[in-house]
Amino acid sequence: MKKLLLITLVLLQVNTFAQNRLFNQNYNEFTGFGLSEQELKEQESEGELVVFNEAKHETRLALTLFDKKVGKKHKEKGSTGTKIYEVLADREVKHYRINYIFLDGDKMSKKAVDRLRKKIQGMLDKGIQFESLARQYSMDRNSYNGGDSGWFKQEQTVPVFFEEINNPKLLANEVYQIDLAEANWYYLVQKTFTPTKIREILVKISD
Repeated sequence: MKKLLLITLVLLQVNTFAQNRLFNQNYNEFTGFGLSEQELKEQESEGELVVFNEAKHETRLALTLFDKKVGKKHKEKGSTGTKIYEVLADREVKHYRINYIFLDGDKMSKKAVDRLRKKIQGMLDKGIQFESLARQYSMDRNSYNGGDSGWFKQEQTVPVFFEEINNPKLLANEVYQIDLAEANWYYLVQKTFTPTKIREILVKISD
């Protein structure tokens, strides 16, 4: 029983890793705010660093912090006591957002991938919504979001993939193929959002 549980956990970890490889989970989002490595270490020694993104964080606390200037602090009482939030840096950075269907070449042959993409494209041409097809066919966890990647920065994804989705020749709402053959990753991608600058703030949380 223990051996079966261990195998299951390993398979879950491998599957989660495969789902995350397109978007770099090890990307250090603190480095783009103009603070040196030493300054970041010093700030981290004094508290927890968190990045608030204006498009992703819409809580009352986030809205309060976005109204603060760099260097200003905000005290917030919680169940574990009072926390001090200090705005360390503020920036606007370009974000991207797409819809995509991922087909895993480790689980099906290239011929099968091509047949399935052709089938999906045919259904799209008949008016079936991309979101519906992504939920049915995409082979990573973005299927739960109907293929929506959410907002991401250039540094957060694979360079070759970013170059493809940022090709100015590709039209809005057009569906096209991207092959990352070396990794056995195959995609149908739909350009759905215009690249947008989104405000972010770096916040230190301390007791």
